Parts: sequence; C-alpha cells; structure tokens
Amino acid sequence: MELNTSTFEINRKGEKEYNLKYKLIMLGNPGVGKSSICIKHTKNIFNTDYVTTLGTEIYDSDIKYNDLNIKFDIWDTAGQEKYNALITSYYKNSSLAILVYAIDE
Repeated sequence: MELNTSTFEINRKGEKEYNLKYKLIMLGNPGVGKSSICIKHTKNIFNTDYVTTLGTEIYDSDIKYNDLNIKFDIWDTAGQEKYNALITSYYKNSSLAILVYAIDE
C-alpha cells in the first residue's frame, strides 16, 4: 500500500480535488492521547505537555492512495464528562471512529 501526501490535483479555483471525503471522530477519556495522535499525524509534532481540548478541534489530513485523493476531517473531541452531550452531536455523519484508551488507568 502506498500513501503519498504530496501530489494532489488542483482545480481552477486553486482548491484540492478529492475522490473521497471522510469524517473521523476521536473518542476517549481525558488525557489518553487523542490530541497527541491527531497532531502527530497532521503536523508531525509530538508535544509532551498536556493541553486539555475544550469542545472539539478539527484537523485535516490529505492522503493519496493509488490514484485516489482522500480527505479526512479528524474531529478531536474533549474527554471531560461535561462535554458528553455536546460530543454525541458530533457523531452525526461520521464515517469512522477511533477509540483511544489508556491501559494504565
């Protein structure tokens, strides 16, 4: 399998064109690493400082697989219980979910 993030077709408006688009939602308790995974994947940065996500952060990830241009909107949700009602509304129209958990809790 070949993944390539460098060559995408650009339309006349200067926008990237995609064959497939997916909404991916990250779920899990506070402090398990949801944001760290998102930032490492999208920016190739690993921050050892813990910063609480308030509500939701959305990250973009573009992947070229064979001849397909694929866009992922990655929704990094807050793990705190007070955001549970808000987060469940983010499930709508999600294509994928990643459940992140810590085995040391």
